[in-house]
Amino acid sequence: MRIVLNNAMDFLPEHTFECGQCFRWNKEKDGSFTGVAKGRAVNLSYDGRNIIIDGADNKDETFWRAYLDLTRDYGKIKESISSTSVMREALNFGYGIRILKQEFFETLISFIISQRSSIPKIKSCIEKMCREYGKEIEYKGKIYYSFPSTEELKEAKESDFEKFGVGYRAKYLERAVKDVLEGKINEEELLSLSTKEARAKLLEMYGVGNKVADCVLLFGLSRFDSFPVDVWVDRAMKEFFNGGDGITLFGENSGFAQQYLFYYKRSIG
Repeated sequence: MRIVLNNAMDFLPEHTFECGQCFRWNKEKDGSFTGVAKGRAVNLSYDGRNIIIDGADNKDETFWRAYLDLTRDYGKIKESISSTSVMREALNFGYGIRILKQEFFETLISFIISQRSSIPKIKSCIEKMCREYGKEIEYKGKIYYSFPSTEELKEAKESDFEKFGVGYRAKYLERAVKDVLEGKINEEELLSLSTKEARAKLLEMYGVGNKVADCVLLFGLSRFDSFPVDVWVDRAMKEFFNGGDGITLFGENSGFAQQYLFYYKRSIG
């Protein structure tokens, strides 16, 4: 059971799944990636033109095209943000990055966990939580786990989250689950607001700062005029743009520019 998404340009699995935007995809020895998204466990490979998704069937094609953002013209986006030599280098280096359309709640919880942590550590914490609270998914004789829903996490307390190695973030996670369950943070409401208003709403949450709010906006709500700033992006902006503001520089395509810069700067040091 598999589907083939033909003529996928401006895409490379390694770039897309290892650019810091997601935490549930892992590279296999053959260069493909196995991951879990929206309760599906699949293996994704790319032959230079076509994306092959093993474990998916035809009824899933619409989901995967949206998830991989395949309907967007990344050539035009790259052209719009390529005005400097540094950006052209970053675009060439991470040419296969596409911004995934991830589920809001998963993105929120994942980036709260991500604060002041490394990608391997983040992935480990999330995997432990999924094993404890998610649903089992069998794929090619192995068991994977879905990302738990708000209902599946509603009884989880700070002490439960601590078992996953999240440290001080445990109290933030307990409160975040409660905020979503009680409707204090609502995806539909956030989507109805301007990016500025949605950002302000997210910043009202306990334990959510600028970087987490901007990551949730970009990766969980497809607000491409967001520009998350972590240590790597901060260094890039100071080194290459005299500390300029990403949104001022890149406007409505700020989120795309941020991903290329992050991937480039983290790789070259």
